[in-house]
Order: sequence, then C-alpha cells, then structure tokens
Amino acid sequence: MSHEPLILRGLATLSPLGASAEECARAVQRHVPVTEQLSGVPTFPLAASALAKLREVQLEPRFEGLDRAALLAIAAARESRLACAGRVPVPGCVSIGSARGATHSLERTMRQHLLGEEALAPHTSPLTTAGNISSWVAQDGFGRSTNGGAIASIGTSMTCTSAFHSLLIAHAFVRSGMASSALFGGTESCLTEYTIAQLKALRIYSRGGAWPCTPCLRAETLANSVTLGEGAGCAFLLKADGTFVPGDMTLLGLGWSLESTPSATGISEDGEGFATAMRNAICGLPPGRRVDCVVLHAPGTSKGDEAELRAVRRVLPHAPMCTTKHLTGHTYGASGMVSLALAQALLGKCGWPGFPYPSQAESVPFEAPRTVLINTAGFGGNSIAVIVGAPNPLPAR
Repeated sequence: MSHEPLILRGLATLSPLGASAEECARAVQRHVPVTEQLSGVPTFPLAASALAKLREVQLEPRFEGLDRAALLAIAAARESRLACAGRVPVPGCVSIGSARGATHSLERTMRQHLLGEEALAPHTSPLTTAGNISSWVAQDGFGRSTNGGAIASIGTSMTCTSAFHSLLIAHAFVRSGMASSALFGGTESCLTEYTIAQLKALRIYSRGGAWPCTPCLRAETLANSVTLGEGAGCAFLLKADGTFVPGDMTLLGLGWSLESTPSATGISEDGEGFATAMRNAICGLPPGRRVDCVVLHAPGTSKGDEAELRAVRRVLPHAPMCTTKHLTGHTYGASGMVSLALAQALLGKCGWPGFPYPSQAESVPFEAPRTVLINTAGFGGNSIAVIVGAPNPLPAR
C-alpha cells in the first residue's frame, strides 16, 4: 500500500455499545453485557441510544417497507455525515456491506409466499435485494448531489468481512483517482429465529450464562459461544490534506487473503488466512511504525478463535489483544465497523481493561496505543486486516 496517507473520517456506529464514540468508550470500560432472549438463546440488542437513531429513520414515510438492515445503514450514514462537520467532499462511491442483506424482509415475504397468506406486494423484489441497502444510503445522502449524480453505489456481501470488503472497494476508488472520497460501511440485522437456527445447526451458538459470548476462552473451559448482535457503521475514506476533524484515523495498512480449506468456515487450524492478511497489511506500514495491539475477530467459535490466536502469535507475538464480541456479540457484516469503533476509542486514550473472564489471549490491560490492527474473517476463507492510527503521528519510536 502506498505511504501517501488516507484518512478515515466521520466513523459512526450504532451497536450494542451505543451510538457515539464516547458511549462506546464507556461501554468498553464498564464491561457489562446486555442481552435479550430470542428462540431460547441470548442475543445482543442495540443500545437504547442506537435504537433511538434507528427509530428516527423508521418514522419517515418515504422509508416505509425498508428492511431494518437498510434503515440501520441510513441512520449510521447520517451520523457519519454529521461527524464530518462538512469537511469531506461528495463521495464518488458509496459501498455498504452486509452478510445477509435484507434479512427480516426476505424471511417475512418468503414465509408469506410459502404459506399463501396473501399476494406479495409489488415492491417485494426491490426491497429484498442485497443491493437496495447501498442504493438507499446513496439516495438519502447524495441523490441530488452537485456532481451530477456520478456516484457508484456498490453493495457487498462477503459474509463477516463485508464491511471491510466495502472499505477495500472504497480504497480502490480513492487510490485510483476514480473518487476524491468514498463512503463505506457495514450493516446487519440478523436477530431472527431462522438465522439463530442456522448457527444452532452448526452447533456453535451460545448456551447463555453471565457472559454468553466468551471469545478466546481459556483452553480448559473452551466452548463455542457465538451470540448474535445487530449493528451498523459508516465512515468516509479520503486523501489527507493536512487538516483533521476530531475522531479522524489514518489508514496505515490494508491486507487481505482467500484461504483454500475444506472446512465449512474456510479457516485452517493454523489460521494461515489471518496470518497472510496481517502480513500484507503490515507491509503497508510507514517506516518506523509498528502494531501496538490487535482487535481480534474472535466470534466465539472454539476452533476459529484458536486458529486466529495461533496466527496472531506467529505474526505479532508481543501485541496485546482485545475484542468487542463479549459486549456486542457477532454483528456479522457490520463487525468490522464495530471493531473500528473500538480502535477509535483506544486511539482516543480509552484503555483496554483486559478480558473479564479467563482468556487464552494476551489480555493484559493496556493504554494509549498509536497503531491498531483489526482482523476480520468470514465463511469462504476470506480474511481482511486493517491497520489504523491517530492522525499527526508522533516521531517514530
């Protein structure tokens, strides 16, 4: 990756951690999981503040019938534009990722069709496609933009790496000169009985407890503990011009890989996909910079978490590790954005208090990292690693 800096600006997330950077930082420090029961198992709902932002969008008549995932993305994109304080050009690309897309609408209308309860509404097809999410985000924010509508609206669905695949697309647009800025993000509203049943069939869903999701649990008590959550996040990617907005982060590295394995998840026992993506991201670091900590993907699958830990220990043996999953659950295609929110909090001097349960990870408390690496991985063998840092870095140490 070129050393010419790119800036992530206006990061906004709606998740179980909250709806603001300050609220996310407090939630990380507080370490209190908030769950609700669905289909007899725990799930992580949106925090009250995030739900309020969603409901503001739901009340607008023009969005009637839109899927909850699309509404979450619109709400997050609006918060992102506000956070930019007008300091970002109109994007040439809007790229929003989602693993499952319009989940609620698709499941509801399929059930309606199979049961023959009533005829499908004419708008069923456009509102249940995966691409309608990015299109609605683009229309809401930039449908009448001054650049004559020359905006590429791109929906990405690449399982749990979907948000960072949208960043990959944004990066290609900005680096190539096809756009001066790009809006990217991820959204997921997967708290449905059918989605939970799929994870139960895989035998990886949590059985509950005080900490329903315990990624990287210590080996002697190791168990699958995947717990679903919902959320969304958006941010702008643009070239640095020497001016900064509070909350800006510099994109320092971006790596990806596609691992070929026979497993259902596409993750090998040694986590080579993770390792390849991390190495590629680290190759893009400016001279003198190093990774200070790692935000793990670690969704709570015993084999997947162990594979990631093996990879991190090979590539970054001295880096402390952290995650959001014990507080947010797995937000699927939005998980990269939720992890970015944790990275932003850490770069903003929010310390990591350590895992609140016995963990295999190097979970020592730490404060004030300058450079954070974030892992994501998903079914199909996809891995993407992103490295971010605070702008205006201090001299290399």
